[in-house]
Amino acid sequence: MLKVDGVLGGRTGITDGEELKIMIQLLKKYRGYATTLISLYINGDRPIPDVLNMLRNEWSVASNIKDKTTRTHVQDALERIINALKGTAKAPPNGLAVFGGFHMEKPGSYKWVMYAIIPPYKISTYKYVCDTRFHTELLEDMISASSSVFGIIVIERGEAVIALLKGSYWEIVDKVEFFVPNKHHAGGQSALRFKRQTEHLAETFYKLVAEDANKILLQIPNLKGIIVAGPGPTKEDFLKEGGLDSRLMDKIIAIVPACCADISGVLEAIKASEDKLKETEYVKAKKLMEEVMYIAVKKPDYIVYGRDNVLNAIEKGIAKVVLISEDIGEDEIFKLTTMLRGKKIDLVVIPNSVEESLTLSKTFGGYVAILATPSWIIEEWENASQSLTQ
Repeated sequence: MLKVDGVLGGRTGITDGEELKIMIQLLKKYRGYATTLISLYINGDRPIPDVLNMLRNEWSVASNIKDKTTRTHVQDALERIINALKGTAKAPPNGLAVFGGFHMEKPGSYKWVMYAIIPPYKISTYKYVCDTRFHTELLEDMISASSSVFGIIVIERGEAVIALLKGSYWEIVDKVEFFVPNKHHAGGQSALRFKRQTEHLAETFYKLVAEDANKILLQIPNLKGIIVAGPGPTKEDFLKEGGLDSRLMDKIIAIVPACCADISGVLEAIKASEDKLKETEYVKAKKLMEEVMYIAVKKPDYIVYGRDNVLNAIEKGIAKVVLISEDIGEDEIFKLTTMLRGKKIDLVVIPNSVEESLTLSKTFGGYVAILATPSWIIEEWENASQSLTQ
């Protein structure tokens, strides 16, 4: 077992992308005095003795640092990491990411932190960085490479937005505006000329949207599908113009109605396409919150909420699924993740991008547990325990 001082008591295997996201957010909070935080990425099966030799050499180099505080922190951090890695023959198959150093809580006050992580995906490089922050870019790249991305194009007359749905989050990445006049009701040749002009402006607008969509979506290697949405026939007219690249046309999984080219339209498009997006984290989170609301009304004995009640249900072993709000903070999320590791309990973080997250925060205090057995069993166990102690 790798020895780790600090928050963790041992080498930590991150089991999925969600845990990795939580870990990254935690690491990003730390700041060092000058370049005193060490990030070390070790690719799989690399002999650890080779790594130790490199670290000892870095310790010698650090003796030349002029600033005494920086020199002391860097050398002390290297010594602790070396001691933690001793006794390990080689890195795990997926590699090992080590983050260690003295976090500056305030000037003159420093706290030692260290995390040794076995990621869920393979580390393909060997890298050592000493900086004022931990370098999490390689871990972030793992999430990007493993997440399926869906493109969303919401288009109406003269306005369009292009959005990306990635994991449990979505965002608008581009907005296109172009003047296309409304239909003209005048008669005669004037009306025909105006109609041709309007059609020409609409075609120009569609081409602008297609150009932007091609530029954005063709750059995404893990693009799984595209949703095209909008009011009336505009979305179909846009697709008929042929400006969208054929590779993207092949990825269209849904053409659905939506009110307008803005946030509301994107949400409508996602909701109308849930059957096509059912495997995404975003839709899974929405469905779970719908299940929570159903159980709360129809089977209230099978749900508890609030931090203390949820932790009690976990401790008693009757929690089946634990849902927590992103608002409770990275530290608390990480503690729960660590607590549940190895237990047959699913932990789901409901992101703020899911509209129902507000209900989770405001109504349930940010914590909900769906139970395998009724909540009254907890009360019976507690009463029985009290009787035995009396």
